[in-house]
Amino acid sequence: MIPTVNLELCEYTAEFRKLSLASEYFGMPREFYVHSHHTDRKILFRPIQENHPKFDYDQWDGEQQIYEPIERLKNVEILVIYNQY
Repeated sequence: MIPTVNLELCEYTAEFRKLSLASEYFGMPREFYVHSHHTDRKILFRPIQENHPKFDYDQWDGEQQIYEPIERLKNVEILVIYNQY
């Protein structure tokens, strides 16, 4: 089962078109949905790949993971889950 997180748990930074989320909610899964309480849509996010400009070969030593939506969104380019433990 693919986990889902509510958009209201994410912090939004408009200048970077970025959502941020603490890992305490479900860790750093392979993929997950973000459910918008504004539009009632669920968008699937997956880790960025090597061709993405923000990709890091060391994977940030497990301290964070960058994801992108599988469809183009107007206001969000990436979602960063960061280690909060």
